[in-house]
Amino acid sequence: MDQVRVLYPRFVNTLTQQPLLRTLLPIPLEEAGKDGANAGPADYVVEFEPGEAEVLSFILPHYVNFQLFQIALDLRASEHSARMVAMKNATDNAKQLVKDLTLEYNKARQASITTELIEITTAQLAVQ
Repeated sequence: MDQVRVLYPRFVNTLTQQPLLRTLLPIPLEEAGKDGANAGPADYVVEFEPGEAEVLSFILPHYVNFQLFQIALDLRASEHSARMVAMKNATDNAKQLVKDLTLEYNKARQASITTELIEITTAQLAVQ
């Protein structure tokens, strides 16, 4: 069975991208309007001018181009979203690291000042 299928990340929202395997050709019945909800009577006939083959040969490249363009847009949106989330996480982690290191530095500085004050006080008491 000949098919054209594309696997790509479907953009759902900023935090969610879903892998999707999509069949482009042959056109799935849901996209062709032949599902149960849209089906007409069994004897309903559609006539094409100038003919089915000519209409299909004209429309099919546009359909495939549109579907591939939509896939490219989903792919780009997913990529940009994933980058944005990764950069936000990296920024948040860097800010937390700076905060933790600043706290450690201030503790060490305070301990040094306290030790120095104790040494000065002890030396002054020893002199008296």
